[in-house]
Amino acid sequence: MGDLYQQYYTKSKPIVNYMISQLAPKPSSLILEPCAGDGVFIDALLAIKPEPRIEAFELDANEAQQLERKYQSHPNIKITNTDTLLYKPFVNGQCNNKYDYIIANPPYGAWQDYEKRESLQNIYDGIYVKETYSTFLYLCISLLKEGGRLVFIIPSTYLNLHSHAKLRKKLIEQCIINEIDVFPSNFFPGVSFGYSDLSIITLEKSSDISKVANNDIVVRSGFESPDDLTKKNKTDKTIIPQKEIQMNSDHAFVVCKDKNLDAFLKSQTLRIGDIANCVTGIYTGDDIHYIKVSDYSIKNGKRYPIITKSEIYHKQQIPPLYGLETDAHFVPIVKGGNTRYLKDNNWFIDWSKHAVTHYNTNKKARFQNSAYYFKEGIAVPMVSSHSITASLLKRRIFDQSIVGVFPKDQSLIYYLLAFFNSSIATKLIRAINPSANNSANYVKKMPIIIPDQSHLYFVNSLVKKILNFGNTDDRQVIENKLSNFFDELFCSKENLGKTRYAANELFDVYQQKNGELFAETQKKGKGRKK
Repeated sequence: MGDLYQQYYTKSKPIVNYMISQLAPKPSSLILEPCAGDGVFIDALLAIKPEPRIEAFELDANEAQQLERKYQSHPNIKITNTDTLLYKPFVNGQCNNKYDYIIANPPYGAWQDYEKRESLQNIYDGIYVKETYSTFLYLCISLLKEGGRLVFIIPSTYLNLHSHAKLRKKLIEQCIINEIDVFPSNFFPGVSFGYSDLSIITLEKSSDISKVANNDIVVRSGFESPDDLTKKNKTDKTIIPQKEIQMNSDHAFVVCKDKNLDAFLKSQTLRIGDIANCVTGIYTGDDIHYIKVSDYSIKNGKRYPIITKSEIYHKQQIPPLYGLETDAHFVPIVKGGNTRYLKDNNWFIDWSKHAVTHYNTNKKARFQNSAYYFKEGIAVPMVSSHSITASLLKRRIFDQSIVGVFPKDQSLIYYLLAFFNSSIATKLIRAINPSANNSANYVKKMPIIIPDQSHLYFVNSLVKKILNFGNTDDRQVIENKLSNFFDELFCSKENLGKTRYAANELFDVYQQKNGELFAETQKKGKGRKK
């Protein structure tokens, strides 16, 4: 394994054997191995009789020389020492539709210097070139013959991440995806990855639009060991019509084991991005210099200087975007951390005119989405290992670790605050994006139901009580009631696909379960229906 090229060689015999069986090459076929490494796939292919023709490419000059020596007695094997992604016959399309079969374990996350990254961006426009495996897959689909087969072992992040949207479009429109096997990365002996899951994808190149759309993709998971890859009946299996993936936002692979929730995800058209603006916040470029903390007990606060009361801007007026000219020029900023409903003022950012000039001009700093600074909205931390949470911004600055959600209709702010703190919101965001990173693009894609005014008032009343109670036993009871409310609303079969002012039948069930509390808020909200 080379640190420079991020070559993680496939040393698991069950994985290699499984991939060769999935490839199932025919005699006299032409096979491409675009990143040959130490030749583990070539060795397995040579065990097939008669031996197929193989063209193997390897970037590492030392590895390429070893491959040439290793296979010098095999005239059917051609070794080329080059950068596959920049190889001119590949880049200019000269070799498109050339290969019958392609098999690879491409490098994951290999560092690209900025010059090479620029070259790759010019060639593979719209592809996330920082992640090398996706660029290899994108290229190799073009190199594959009509009806040709490809088997890759790669991280599973291409299935959902927004940055791989163009790759998924090519996959879902130009290929028949036979099978995707998702398994833990620790199946690779003695190797530690930056990915929790890997996958083996098997596909066939096809220009037949009808066949592609009508294909059923088999997604398997729940593997306990590499040996389970060959045991088709021992693992969890989900069948996904390829046409459903074609209709999903960004062609994302959404696999949800909860049938009601899965049906809701597929039927609901109203999304958070339709009713709210979702943006990330400021980065100072040098937080230690420009940010202070209220005290050292704050998580991750020990590296920062302590703020004094005299430094804090206390006036009721909203600070100007261009900065303050007073001695008290620090204002509250909301940073990450899983806090529900309301965060204390624990962090403060320098908002002097000098500092704001730095934020606007420094190359490292990002004065992004400044139109939303000091606005009322909802702060959703981008990273949440367990569950998604949300708190009110309270007209504070928010940093780049926060997705600021700003409802276009301000009357929805408490309703959305309760939604983001519900268990159903976590289930939805994890179905859309299984990673712990809740970026603005994924928050925008979350489906949402907006009920009628009386039920909005019901939720708003409970949220106000939470904000007034603080951390008490009563607050937890109300949070549980709200979470149950959203579970009923989003997972009821009767309510699938319904949107604003169209969910009343469901609330009859909820009212029976929470009659007294609902009756109280309903009475207070009488006459508020539109």
